[in-house]
Amino acid sequence: MRRCAPPPGNDLVPANLGPERRLSMKAAVKLCRRLSGCRAVTAEVAADFAPETEYEWHFKTTLEPCVQSESTRTIEIPLKARGNSTAWPGPMPVAELQALKMQIVHEDPPVVRIEKFLSELEIEHIKSLARPRFVKSTVGMTYEGGGSRTSETAWLNLGEDGNDETLRNITSRITQITRLQHENMEPFQVVRYQPGQFFAEHQDYLDQQEEQVCGGRIGTFFMYLNDDVEGGETHFPAWNLKIKPEKGLAILWWNVNYTALQEGQFRKVSDPGASHEALPVREGEKWVVNRWLHPYDFLTPYFAGELR
Repeated sequence: MRRCAPPPGNDLVPANLGPERRLSMKAAVKLCRRLSGCRAVTAEVAADFAPETEYEWHFKTTLEPCVQSESTRTIEIPLKARGNSTAWPGPMPVAELQALKMQIVHEDPPVVRIEKFLSELEIEHIKSLARPRFVKSTVGMTYEGGGSRTSETAWLNLGEDGNDETLRNITSRITQITRLQHENMEPFQVVRYQPGQFFAEHQDYLDQQEEQVCGGRIGTFFMYLNDDVEGGETHFPAWNLKIKPEKGLAILWWNVNYTALQEGQFRKVSDPGASHEALPVREGEKWVVNRWLHPYDFLTPYFAGELR
């Protein structure tokens, strides 16, 4: 533990922790180790600092320079303490999700609804990054267009996107909920639908990815960027579930057999029930953003050009 204050900014904001972020030292360190990109925890403390006392901790992506300060305690988290990103412990148990005040809208397999996951500022930032990048949406691994998907897509996959503080914060909250490191996620994909546009029923899991080093898309973390739209619901026919766009809302579902997923089986276990569709927009624009989740590192081979 160091008596110094890290530079301002570059804070990560864990999901569902509350504005005060009050935790014991042990709990703060444990949470930092679970947050993608977290390098240190720091807090202003009293002269009678005690490890078991709850303080307002901040979670930092940058530690240096750490300026000497008698009133601040800062704990660096060694990178080696993070473990292997491929050693995924599996999805968070439903009881833990419910303890975090997340709504389960389908029980088996669980579909998780997270209200106000994105802030207004985060939504506008994502939109500003996406606007100049939109191209016609494609499907599958052939990256071809077709009549089944008529929207526009913008990928946030440039080198500078990886250093974007807003995107890092969102990613860290996703890692907390999914327990997957950010390397196991595809880049943010922003999709825009105009009136009449849709995405016909499909499954996010791609069989062709099973033999790749990243494995298939075992899960989808889906976020809505606006709700001033008519139509455009996300519909799961097999689960009799229809979700209306709601600004800031996030939905998490798993594309593979949930029992197999809990047992660490990731290949050849796709769940047909996870097939879904984006119903046609009747009026206005619909904006969404998602990250597809893999059991193994996706980003390293992706940026190395090693994925087919």
